[in-house]
Amino acid sequence: MEKQINPQKPELTNEEKMAHGSAWLTAGNIGSRLLGVIYVIPWYYWLGENADASNTLFNMGYNIYALFIMISTAGIPAAIAKQIAFHNSRGEYQTSKRLFYRSIQVMLVFGVISAIIMYLASPALSYGAGGGDELVPAMRSLSVAILVIPFMSVFRGYFQGTQNMAPYAISQLVEQFARVIFMLSATFMIMKMGSGDYVAAVTQSTFAAFIGALAGIGVLLYFFKKEKIKMDILAEQSQEEEEGLNTATLLIRTIKEAVPFIIIGAGITIYKL
Repeated sequence: MEKQINPQKPELTNEEKMAHGSAWLTAGNIGSRLLGVIYVIPWYYWLGENADASNTLFNMGYNIYALFIMISTAGIPAAIAKQIAFHNSRGEYQTSKRLFYRSIQVMLVFGVISAIIMYLASPALSYGAGGGDELVPAMRSLSVAILVIPFMSVFRGYFQGTQNMAPYAISQLVEQFARVIFMLSATFMIMKMGSGDYVAAVTQSTFAAFIGALAGIGVLLYFFKKEKIKMDILAEQSQEEEEGLNTATLLIRTIKEAVPFIIIGAGITIYKL
């Protein structure tokens, strides 16, 4: 018997999907930004007289980290979303599925390469940014996050392309929440219960980006597990022949879509540096 998508669930119109998506994105952005503002108060307080020096190291590391994130992921979610939405609108669900899985493979490679480069170049980048030896551990802890963030960006692009923004927004909130909890817990334990080494506190605070990314990926994988059933059914009903798919062309087209975002985002970050 041919598998069918649940007929009892009413299909939303494009306008309703857009309204729901905008609401979820707004909630995710506002919530994650609020968490990003609130954590500063206890973090600064626990660092005491070293708060200004810690904040300087933290911001130096994040500026360089942002550059690597821009190069490895900027525009990827939007580009993948555009391609998936385009092919789904034409009933080419097999193409969307193939593009999604191949994009995951490519972005995993990008993540590994970017992380290795950042880790090895951390001493040079630290001195170039004016942070010296104290900045190197923070830079290397941030390089770990780059391993997984490109992978996460593909999933967010997929959900955006299917106009299902709830997983995107919820993953943002969970990512930020996990990052803040780990960051504050580590800082408190080091500064109030441990050695009081502010460099170690900053290093753990930047490593929190990796913890947050893992939490965000966990949320996306949870939602994708349910979404995959629908994706497989639609792929079986796809209107194009699998043999005619050219995934290399699809990937090149997707990367071209992302290049302008990479150039603009990297330019702004380089200017800040």
